Amino acid sequence: MLWILAGVALALLIYEGATLATAVLLPLWHNPAVLQTDFHYYYDAAVRFRSDPARLYLATDDVIAGFAYPPPAIVPFVWLSHLPLGTGMWLLSLASYAVLIVSIVLWLRYLNHRGVAVAAGDGIKASLIALALGPTYSNAIFGQVNAFVLLCVVIFITIGPARPAAGGAFLAIGTWLKIYPILMIAVGLWNRSAWKRIAYAAGASLVIVLLVLPIVPLSSYQTFWTEVLPARFDKTAVHISNQSLIAFLERFTLPAARFLNWTGEQAIAASGVARAVNWSFGIAVMAFLWHRARRGPRVEAVDSAAGLIALAAVIAPLGWSHTYVLVLPLVILHLVTLRYATRLQTIMVCACVVALMIPAGRRFSLIEHLPAWLLNLAYSRYLLATLILIALPPAATAAAASHTEPRRPS
Repeated sequence: MLWILAGVALALLIYEGATLATAVLLPLWHNPAVLQTDFHYYYDAAVRFRSDPARLYLATDDVIAGFAYPPPAIVPFVWLSHLPLGTGMWLLSLASYAVLIVSIVLWLRYLNHRGVAVAAGDGIKASLIALALGPTYSNAIFGQVNAFVLLCVVIFITIGPARPAAGGAFLAIGTWLKIYPILMIAVGLWNRSAWKRIAYAAGASLVIVLLVLPIVPLSSYQTFWTEVLPARFDKTAVHISNQSLIAFLERFTLPAARFLNWTGEQAIAASGVARAVNWSFGIAVMAFLWHRARRGPRVEAVDSAAGLIALAAVIAPLGWSHTYVLVLPLVILHLVTLRYATRLQTIMVCACVVALMIPAGRRFSLIEHLPAWLLNLAYSRYLLATLILIALPPAATAAAASHTEPRRPS
């Protein structure tokens, strides 16, 4: 089955690479106004920031459009803004795939060190699949930064135990790039040694502020914490490209036309009930991961770390398709242990991987006659697949516990 998935992934990579080059990168190279990507928002913010740092955040920006990341995140885009937009997008896309490959290599090496024996062939096939998944493709198409966020988190988890200062520094970088990595503090619930890394991360966060102070003034931080975040704290977007739990819950209250058709007006204030469920669910999953990690085998602690990384995409109010790049470590863990899986586990993992291969916003005409609640279930496939992968114990744990030999790959 892993061979089949890898073959499909290779075909997807060829298709996605051609589409990225011919439909996005080359057109932007010749004419930056020919189409709109998320990279435009970051690039435009960097251009205006260079002329007036007080205009980093605009009051007219909403949760869908505009720059709303922590102030230090503008620094790499300031560098890129000295280049033509098309050139900057090319560099960002190539760098995104490069850091994803580094993240995958680090994660596979970490799995081996933590008792998950990864066959060389399985590692290559799992890597191909990870690079071809819909979130990876979406990240490149939109010019997003989630690949870099993933690398920072993976370094915190994999290199951090041996080099806590480096692990903490990268967690700080990831958090200042996009707030989601702050969730990694929960690793300390089942790994006391992680608190040393977390302490280094707190110190590194302050150091980063001081280092970029010649570029990013303190007033930007005040605006971010007192205006930008409060204005977006209770907001979400209901279009099916947003695969967050909050968006999933809100779609049940809306007609299908509202969340299937992109109008640019999908941003809404999430209900108090949806936000309460989201917070409660996040806490419950972290408790579940803590319980799993504390039970014994080292592979379960690895699974809990991978599940925690993936959880960030689930509970983020704007868990766009490209945010689900954070699910890659969990996907890889399940793929490289597939040879130990039962038939039911194999079917479940493969179904989840196939669901993640299809871009989140992709619609299917054959099902669009169904009721809105069924469409919401069908089109929330990233969310549901991720929740299944988080809940599913890694196959290698079951094999180790039962002292069984791995079954032959199907």
